Formats: sequence, C-alpha cells, structure tokens
Amino acid sequence: MTFTLYDATIVEAKLALASLDHILTEAEKHSNAASFPDARLHEDMNPLSFQVHAATRFAEKLVARLSGRESVEFEDKLVTFQDMHSRIQKAEELLGKADKDIVNQQGEEIAPTALPSAGTMDLPGKAFAMGAAVPNINFHLSMAYAILRKEGVPLGKKDFIMPFVGEYIVKMQ
Repeated sequence: MTFTLYDATIVEAKLALASLDHILTEAEKHSNAASFPDARLHEDMNPLSFQVHAATRFAEKLVARLSGRESVEFEDKLVTFQDMHSRIQKAEELLGKADKDIVNQQGEEIAPTALPSAGTMDLPGKAFAMGAAVPNINFHLSMAYAILRKEGVPLGKKDFIMPFVGEYIVKMQ
C-alpha cells in the first residue's frame, strides 16, 4: 500500500488530535484540573485552552485546504475540559469527512493560501499542509503536553505516543 499525502496529513492530524484528547482526559483526573485551561508554560505564552484551539484550528484549515473548500472559523472560547473535548471531536469529524482521492489531488493544486504574518501566497496544498498545518498541529499538541507536565500531571511519553503507534500496530495485525 502506497503512503500518500492523505496519510501524511489527514491521518496524522487525526492521530495528533487523539493524542491531545487522551492527555486532556488524563489531566482531568488531577486534583487541580479546573485551573488547567488557563495554565501556561511561561507567563508570556498562550494557555492550554489556546493550544487546543490552535491545534484544532489548523486541523480544520488543513482539511479545508486539501478538500478544496473555504475554511470555517472556530471560536476561541474554550473554558472547560468539556469545551476542549467537544472542539477536538468537531475537528475529528471534519477530518473524517475528507475524501482521500480529493486530498491527494489537492496536494498539487496551487491556490491562494493565507499564512499568519506572511499574508496570502499562491501555494500547492502540500506546501501548506507540510510546511504550516501539520507542524503547527504537532507544535500545539506538544505545548499542551508540556503545560500539563508543568502542572504536575503524571503523563509519560506513552501517553503522547500511543495514539500514533497504536494506529500502525493495528494495521500490521
């Protein structure tokens, strides 16, 4: 079976969001979990709730760009764990609707693409996907993990990695 743009982007984003959802579920068990949505790694960095917003926003932008449709805005109003889980579920649903053939075709299609602090550029879908969307999803997942570790949540590498690894172990069996 050939590894495609769809696999490198849509599947990767689904797995990253599964990891994010898992670490949030683990964090909810912690005694001071109610303070976590506002927790920051450093005072000049964005809080956990923003990390979830950004990861899901880039997942939505990814699926929109690689499906040839306009992106929709997600409100940045994530206050509770339930808000964050619901947002992840919404993004996962959008990713689940992506058509593999269309995604793979859109990778070569050049279209005006809005990039934060760079304006709009004409880019092929794969350039936006691999140069902006996927790295940003993984960055914000990593920041969420780091914030939760800083707050004392007993997460390990396994909590972060297993959603990714599990996907491939299942396929091998």
